[in-house]
Amino acid sequence: MLAGACGGSRESLEREIPVRTVAVSSGPISETVTLPCRLEGGDEAVLSVATPASVTHVFVKEGDLVEEGDILVSLETDGMRDAEVAAAAARISAADVVLSYQADRLRRTESLFGEGAVSESTLGQVQAAAQSAAATAELAQVGYIQAMAQVSLGQVTAPFAGTVTRVWAREGNPASGSLVAITGGEVLQATLQLAPVRLGSLEPGLPVFLETQLYPGEIFQGHISAVSPSADPLTGLVSATAQFSDPGGRLQAGMGCTATVALRTDTEAIVVPQSAMERTMEGGWRVAVVEDGTARFRDVQVGIRSGFRWQVLSGLSLGDTLVMTGVNMIVDGSRVREAAR
Repeated sequence: MLAGACGGSRESLEREIPVRTVAVSSGPISETVTLPCRLEGGDEAVLSVATPASVTHVFVKEGDLVEEGDILVSLETDGMRDAEVAAAAARISAADVVLSYQADRLRRTESLFGEGAVSESTLGQVQAAAQSAAATAELAQVGYIQAMAQVSLGQVTAPFAGTVTRVWAREGNPASGSLVAITGGEVLQATLQLAPVRLGSLEPGLPVFLETQLYPGEIFQGHISAVSPSADPLTGLVSATAQFSDPGGRLQAGMGCTATVALRTDTEAIVVPQSAMERTMEGGWRVAVVEDGTARFRDVQVGIRSGFRWQVLSGLSLGDTLVMTGVNMIVDGSRVREAAR
């Protein structure tokens, strides 16, 4: 048995084992975490009415683009409100007639007073009547504005330009509760839920890359804008807010997406393929480096792991020839050659 073992060891050292190698180089690598999320608008409003009413018409549907001031829903306006507006308008007309008459009367009286044809007390009475007519006309204007404001309660309008995300209003139904939800702004955001172990790595400004099935292969870039200081007591997760700018308007609130957060990045790291790594008996990692056709194992310290790409913090130098595949077939000191491709 010993002879067989020794013979096998000598054979492994003497014969050339085919391997594939790669020159050690540097490049960027990031520690990432990928999460599902839903986009929300940076500006968001849920519109409702405070007074009892009925929905007479719904002008929008979910997904519609609206401008500030556009009418979204009309509500029932009873005849009493129409009558109040008509009466207020009539009061303005009447007040204007009286005001015009009193203004002409005051001019005539002032002229007569200058000629000594009327007394000072008469002039004072006419002046008081003109002032009263002016006050009455002003009150009529205020009443008309108030009446029109009551009528305007029969319309629900968009408070800003944006996209209609939900429509609860139905024609003929009472206008109770929420009627329309609208979201707007070029900046969209998403709430990300992460494990508490990530809390130390999260900070505003970290890059986030967004993908959606609606645009396969495209990546929309954003950043972390806010991080909760502690985990939620119910879910045990940490919340972070990511913001995305999309001037082209292709991203919409309500879209289901996948967000990848780059927690930490090294732009000049020594990066090797995972296939080159081998576990040691002590639980660490080692790699095989080719020196003059001979494989030599080196213990390495591992940093960021990103899929099949691993960062090596120590144990390797730029330009080293690393055994990329076939490392499990060699022992320290094995003669190796480049395998045919």
